[in-house]
Amino acid sequence: MKAGPAARLGLDGPLVAHGLRLAFAAWLAFTIATLLGIPHAYWAATPIWVVAQPHKGLLFERAFFRVAGTLVGAGFGFALVHLVDLPWLQLLLLSFWIAINGSLTHILRGVHGYGALLSGMTAAVVVLPMLFFAEDATGTAQARVICTLIGVVVVTLVTGFFTPASPRQELYDRVRRLSRDALRFAAAAIDGLTGADAAAERKLLAAMSEASESASLITAGSVDGYRRLRHVQGLLVAALATMAAAQASGQ
Repeated sequence: MKAGPAARLGLDGPLVAHGLRLAFAAWLAFTIATLLGIPHAYWAATPIWVVAQPHKGLLFERAFFRVAGTLVGAGFGFALVHLVDLPWLQLLLLSFWIAINGSLTHILRGVHGYGALLSGMTAAVVVLPMLFFAEDATGTAQARVICTLIGVVVVTLVTGFFTPASPRQELYDRVRRLSRDALRFAAAAIDGLTGADAAAERKLLAAMSEASESASLITAGSVDGYRRLRHVQGLLVAALATMAAAQASGQ
C-alpha cells in the first residue's frame, strides 16, 4: 500500500487533517466576524482551539456549555454595569460572581463546570473594561461576546462531521474487565498478599482510577451515557470496596 503525502514526510495524516480543519474553522470565523463589521474580529478565532475535542459528544456538550456560560456571564456583566452605579460595588459583586462560578467548577462534574468557568470569565470581560476604559467599552465587550459565539458555532459545525463518536462501549467493556479483575484479586487476597499481588494491586488501582476519571468525559453529550454513568461509577466503587474488604479479612 502506497503511503500518503503526510506519511512520506513523517507526519501523522489524521492529525494533520484535524489541524487543517481547525485552521479553516479559525479563518472562517474570522472572515464572518470581519464581514459583519465586528471590531477585533480576530477574537472569533480564539474559541476554535479550546472547543475542539477528540469525541463528538464531548465537542457538542463543551460547545453548549461555552455558549450558555458566555450568555449567562455576559447578561450578568451588562446588568451589573447598567443597574449599579458605584464602581466599588460593581467590583465587589463581580468578585462574588467570580467566586461562586469558580467554586462551581469544582462542584459540577465533567464538562458542566466549563459553563461556570465561562460565566465568571465573561462577566469579568464585560465589567472590567467598562470600569477602567469607559470609552467604547460597551462596544468592545459586545464584540468579544459575539466573536465568542461565532467561533463556537463555526468550530462545532466544521469539525462535528469529522469528529468520531465517543467510545462509550469500550468504556463499559473496560469497566467490566476491571471489575472481574478486582473480584479475582479479592479472592486471592483472602489467602494473603505476595509481592506480585501488591504490584498487581497498584496496577489495577491505577487502571480503575483512570477509568473513573475518563468516564464523565466519554459519556458527555449522551442522555443514555449520563444515565449509565452512575452505574459505571457505582460498579467501580463497589469493586474497590470488595478489594478492601477482602484484604482486611485476609490479614
